[in-house]
Amino acid sequence: MGKRIFAAALSLLLFAAPALGEMTVERMEGERYFPNEQNWVYHYTYAYPQVQGEDLTAALINDTYQMALEEMTQLVLPMFANAEDMRFDGKNEVTHDFAVMCNNGRLLSILQKRTQTMGSEGVSFVLEALTFDVGGMYAGETLTLRGVALIQGGVDAESLEDVNGQEHPELKYLIDGSSAEMAAALTPVLYREFQRLQSENVMDPQITREAFETAFSAARDFYTDDENRLVFFFPPSLMLTPSLTPPAFSFTPFELNDLLRDWEA
Repeated sequence: MGKRIFAAALSLLLFAAPALGEMTVERMEGERYFPNEQNWVYHYTYAYPQVQGEDLTAALINDTYQMALEEMTQLVLPMFANAEDMRFDGKNEVTHDFAVMCNNGRLLSILQKRTQTMGSEGVSFVLEALTFDVGGMYAGETLTLRGVALIQGGVDAESLEDVNGQEHPELKYLIDGSSAEMAAALTPVLYREFQRLQSENVMDPQITREAFETAFSAARDFYTDDENRLVFFFPPSLMLTPSLTPPAFSFTPFELNDLLRDWEA
């Protein structure tokens, strides 16, 4: 229960702003102890993205990560360090890191990685990904699964909501569909892969389909890469031996279009 509460409390909401060209992303690193370094209950080691530049995009992205850091260090961790049911054995380690998965001047996709060692609760791992439009009319906004797929497929219309499928027949089903429909088409395909990995003792064989669909969302658990692919990853909690490198599966926008076509048929 403690780990679930902690994972929820650490979830970040990230916002960006318009940007032009590829971003230079560096690491803002540090560590903090709670309630203090001598008698610590939580040790927090972190690295957040720091976008270089003096434009509005860099300022807003950096302000957002700074606010996220302040939320952790001024609210969440001090509260947990003083809550009896979150102290565990009194020596809890939380490590927050990130990786830039796509930075092509049009999209910025960031995968957040978190490791939590919570006393007798053991070690848990969390992955969260967000993809931002940094070079189009939605610059600064977090994109949906459909939005990322259309942009990586070469659609760059004034509004992704008004794209004409006749102008892009190769992506007709993505254009006419929704993120929810894409996720519905992907889920059975990825669940078959999950079952295969269960038989190979990579994924926890005790996980049912209901538990799988509760933990994994194709509309959420994805990032994009610099090769225009969308990459879907299983939550570490579903692994037999959890880690920050769970199985992942990549699809081009055109493969997703065909998958959605077959699902609708």
